[in-house]
Amino acid sequence: MTHEEYKIISKYVFDVCGIVLGEDKQYLIEQRLSPILGELGCASFSDLAQKLDNGVSNFFIREKMLNAMTTNETSFFRDEHPYVAFREKIMPDMMERVRERKERSWQRRGSKVSMWSVAASSGQEPYSMAMIIADIVNTSGMGLITLEDFGILGTDISSKVLSKAMEGRYGPLEVTRGLTSEMRNKYFLLDGDSYIVDEKLRKIVDFKTFNIQDSFLQIGSFDVVFCRNILIYFTDDAKRKILSQLWHILAPNGYLLLGAAENMYNLNNDFATERYGATTIYRKTA
Repeated sequence: MTHEEYKIISKYVFDVCGIVLGEDKQYLIEQRLSPILGELGCASFSDLAQKLDNGVSNFFIREKMLNAMTTNETSFFRDEHPYVAFREKIMPDMMERVRERKERSWQRRGSKVSMWSVAASSGQEPYSMAMIIADIVNTSGMGLITLEDFGILGTDISSKVLSKAMEGRYGPLEVTRGLTSEMRNKYFLLDGDSYIVDEKLRKIVDFKTFNIQDSFLQIGSFDVVFCRNILIYFTDDAKRKILSQLWHILAPNGYLLLGAAENMYNLNNDFATERYGATTIYRKTA
């Protein structure tokens, strides 16, 4: 791949999904796209660059390239400490919100508290959240609060990983990453050599394809948002836009969790910040 071809292809990746690829990332494009060049109808990177430069792109090419280029590193309870904060700090507040909202609108069916896993990948993050919710409801719900009082939306730009998330089926190696044997036995059904997420959890988790660079207007309003390890791939201007939209879709006193390597310094001053253990929690206080 020539430097000029790299510039054309990396610009296309940036235009469709906002991922910033610096001058030192040519190897990444070669590594990710080489296996699918034939599927894109190209014999070489020169052919691909020429197609993209001439505007010869369609939904198939876009989806193939997005699925190949987007990073989908994930595991159950990844980094652990955000889930400690979710269990011990955020969920008690969410349980109280369910009680209050039920008292105000007892006749309304459906979830009373909504949560969003912004880059859900193959589903481990939203299902980890669902397991914690189930644990707490089973021990503290006293029959008055149920799993169905909570709803989780998982979104990702990659339709490929979302199809796996919707299926909720994981291999032996995947369920050993982050899961204790107790959690695995409690919330998964063994099917041959695969593990399927319990239907009760799957009922409160929905998935949809979503590009975080698009408008959030149709995504809904949420009490809790996990937007972890995503902002690092964007320009500062894109980060500011994303954080502003996250503030607007959060309910009053809603919670936002970012990745450990991410912060809002020089990007957004609207959120209040607090620490819980090793986790930074952002709150919409206005």
